[in-house]
Amino acid sequence: MTLIRIPGPEAVQTRKSNPFAGWGTRGEENRVEPVAKPDFDVPFTLEPGQKVFTIGSCFARNVETELQRRGFKVPMRDLFRTPAFEGLDLGLVNNFGTPSIYNEFAWAFGEERFDESTGFAQLYDDKWTDLHLVHSIRPSPLEDVRRRRRALTDAIRSLAECRVLIMTLGLVELWWDGRAGNYLNTAPMPSVMAASPGRFELHVLDFKTCCEYLEKAIAIALKHGRDDLNIILTVSPVPLMTTHRPQDVMVANSYSKSLLRAVAEQVVLDNEQVGYFPSYESVTLSDRRLAWLEDMTHVTREMVELNVQRMVNAYSGGSEAERSLPGEDELTPEDPAMLLIVEKAKIAREKGDEDFFEQNSEISQKSESFAIEHARFLFSRGQAREARAVVRHWDGKETLILRGEIELKLKEYDGAIATIAPLCRSDVKGNAPWKILMAAHEGNSNVAGVLEAAKGWIAAYPRFPHRAQWYTVTTLCRMKQYESALEHMHPLAAHYDGTAPGVALRYAKLLLRFGKSVEAKQALANVAPKTEHQKRAVENIRSRIEDKLKDAA
Repeated sequence: MTLIRIPGPEAVQTRKSNPFAGWGTRGEENRVEPVAKPDFDVPFTLEPGQKVFTIGSCFARNVETELQRRGFKVPMRDLFRTPAFEGLDLGLVNNFGTPSIYNEFAWAFGEERFDESTGFAQLYDDKWTDLHLVHSIRPSPLEDVRRRRRALTDAIRSLAECRVLIMTLGLVELWWDGRAGNYLNTAPMPSVMAASPGRFELHVLDFKTCCEYLEKAIAIALKHGRDDLNIILTVSPVPLMTTHRPQDVMVANSYSKSLLRAVAEQVVLDNEQVGYFPSYESVTLSDRRLAWLEDMTHVTREMVELNVQRMVNAYSGGSEAERSLPGEDELTPEDPAMLLIVEKAKIAREKGDEDFFEQNSEISQKSESFAIEHARFLFSRGQAREARAVVRHWDGKETLILRGEIELKLKEYDGAIATIAPLCRSDVKGNAPWKILMAAHEGNSNVAGVLEAAKGWIAAYPRFPHRAQWYTVTTLCRMKQYESALEHMHPLAAHYDGTAPGVALRYAKLLLRFGKSVEAKQALANVAPKTEHQKRAVENIRSRIEDKLKDAA
């Protein structure tokens, strides 16, 4: 089926009159490097102070932040000021697949009925979860889960009052609920899947299915929304984090994003009230050093802000200066030839090719990326001091982390602290610097330093404190600081509430150490071990607890 038909002469004339028909060249100002800024149509305007409805993947939350800053009203952010959602993570309402967007619209506007018997799942006692919300909160009493669902429904109904709807499309790997006959928003919790092993299966959507769900969602929005409703579609640049398919996640993600981009193109062509904003193209075509954080999956804050500002400026007629990003001359100078040599260095390191590094050792003075591979090679062979010497004069983030690891190995803990401390900040993504800092304080037997590092780590990631708490507990246990470990264990155990067997086991052991047998028994009451090792460990601890209780009786 042909997507578009244009008569030959008209197509030629369009190419000639289109200033964006070509890519441009290096050596002159262009809109591709180092930051890609694709042109886009602006068929309507955003009016200051009006309500804008947002739904979709995590990029929708980024859009909301900028819209609020510009004075627009965002109903989905108002949701988090209601008692049911106050204090919860904004990502709780992310919708990643087109079926999930359709589900929420259909339930909110009465096109379909939300069935609690399949939409909610009981984990144990009066602890429930909503299978269609992101699992970033611990299981709650049934009435709390119902209250959140009602509040979300009310928030989505506010779409009827908005003149603009922004939808961000995320992924196409989705979980099918055979009992309910619909798609979930995220993977079911392990305990839910274990309780009903034949109920769920992974589906990788095709174009027809993905497009049909998006078209149905848009039809509901147009039916129940204002007559002058306009819709902006985007494809989220944030990639598929992991894949359940037996292939490289990069390949799976390429299919996912390509399909969603094709779906968006089809829907835009079919409906004059729908436009497309190229955030996906902007991020993925920009220099990776500017576009992506070190985890290779999250977009830098600056790149997100630049894209949202471009969109809001264009649609609102604003002239606020766009977020400035580093110029190409500020990036680490690595020409294409050097990058190829670095790739060879990676292969040589993996093969243990000592001759390669001996023959090319001088390149470590010219290229930080090569120096890192050289140092990693030496470090893997037990030559820690030589490895440190190779990267001593470089100071990139990856280099500092490597130097910190080397200094830990050399037991030069003060040096590790001095090296890694500059990276222990809230604006530096990743847990590695904090782990090194805490390990260095542990090496110095400095309990106060460990606790101070823990405090800083949690402050840097206030929305996700649990990794820091867990690492703190395990560090304190190795240092035999069990009382302090138990203190840090309380919030961690409360968050998981028995859903993480490893956490529950550690908690029970600590409680038992302090003679709190009843509390230890309660900590394991709702645990569902996932492995044979965990089953044996739980049985062993439960047996010890019963012995203690009998002795106490």
